[in-house]
Amino acid sequence: MKNLYLLLMLSVVISVNAQSKASNKILTETEWINKDLDYIRFDNDAVIYNFDNTKQEVQFDLENKSLSFKMNYRLAGDFKTEEFKFKIKEINKNRLVIVPVNSQSNESYNKLDASALAKDKQYVFYNRGKLLSKVNFKTLTFHSSTCFGTCPSMSVQINIDGTVFYHGKNYAEPQGNFIGKLTKQDIYELKKILNRSQLSTIDKDWKQKSKRNDTPRYTYIVDLFDGEKIEINTNDQHPVLDKLSDFLLNIDKKVELESASESHDFEKSKLSLYKISQ
Repeated sequence: MKNLYLLLMLSVVISVNAQSKASNKILTETEWINKDLDYIRFDNDAVIYNFDNTKQEVQFDLENKSLSFKMNYRLAGDFKTEEFKFKIKEINKNRLVIVPVNSQSNESYNKLDASALAKDKQYVFYNRGKLLSKVNFKTLTFHSSTCFGTCPSMSVQINIDGTVFYHGKNYAEPQGNFIGKLTKQDIYELKKILNRSQLSTIDKDWKQKSKRNDTPRYTYIVDLFDGEKIEINTNDQHPVLDKLSDFLLNIDKKVELESASESHDFEKSKLSLYKISQ
């Protein structure tokens, strides 16, 4: 009887561990976002998050249905650690609910923005792939600028039929004027990225809180079939746009570009400044 009890207890422990590992896998392999544009994405040992228009990349820990954001740094010769912990209240492949354990008032933070992390009593996130906002684009124009390093400066326009106009400038490869055409599969991939990037919400509601820095400026101009236009201009973009910028910055790897005899007239942004709120 004792052996049977031990066997049952062992089975329970194994089952709990298996469920915990499965939940952790779902958590770390999914991009999470909600309608307020709060966002979480995991990348190896780091978590990239955007809460209350505040973006940071820090370390994280997962233990006993808790998620911790951590930042280690050195101050006056001493190593310091700041940590903000959430209880994982619910998780499945489509939905994540986390509850702040810390509060802004009972901790001292210098590096972590605890005010953003503790603004709500709980956060409800959804799988990025399930929170869709359809973008019926006619043309998509993208401009990237240089930075203090070797960030490529380029302009790209993609039409709904797959036609690509490209102009590579400083640090871009190739440089010059080119034209090409995406396959139907690549257009389908681009549409999926656009539909999952919350462009309309970012255009209307998101403001860049960080100050201008040495990162490149990205400009997105999306002309829609209904005559509306989405225009985003930022040098510290919301992380849900990272897949879109990656697609566009690497367009030369997706399409065979042929040299063009004339330079294309790319649409220019009417936004003269970054969208920054103090």
